[in-house]
Amino acid sequence: MPRSSLPLFRSLFVFLLAIWVLAPVVGNAGSNDRRSLTGVWVTKPASRFVLQDVGGPVRESTIMRWELEEDEDGLITGYNSYFSTDDDRESPSRGTLCMVGARIGNRVVLEEAYAIFNGEPVPDLSAIPIFVFDCETGGRKKMRCLGHGLSNIQPNGLKATMVRSRRAGERFPVPEAAREICQPGSAGLLGLK
Repeated sequence: MPRSSLPLFRSLFVFLLAIWVLAPVVGNAGSNDRRSLTGVWVTKPASRFVLQDVGGPVRESTIMRWELEEDEDGLITGYNSYFSTDDDRESPSRGTLCMVGARIGNRVVLEEAYAIFNGEPVPDLSAIPIFVFDCETGGRKKMRCLGHGLSNIQPNGLKATMVRSRRAGERFPVPEAAREICQPGSAGLLGLK
């Protein structure tokens, strides 16, 4: 009889150990997991978008680099450095935008306004929102986003997949002028003059 209780004891021990190890994972499956968005995110592949021009719809693509910082309350500040062109690789556009947003669980909403447009600082535009992203995180390394412009720019829609990047020195670094314009609490971000 003592021999048969050893396998039973071992099975019970393994079962209890598995419950102890898996309980936090199962318990958190439906919760608002706090995975910070702080870091650098890049489009992969380039994002496609369409805008309505006076001559009709124009299809374009953009490469974006987001540098985000999320606080403990799920509030987000950051920058979007982008390069866009139409399908014929004409009409290139480049700039950096101030970003603010919020996150609850895996849903993220970000709004942006110009800081640098085609190489020129535009602090007067930094408090006028031009674009909104509605994103859903897919773990710690991926976001899928839908975006649309606001009434002060041409009607447009965008689909983007953003992936976390470990390389801080990406193609489109944030210019110092944009950091000054977008810095939380600065006169530009608050619309004060």
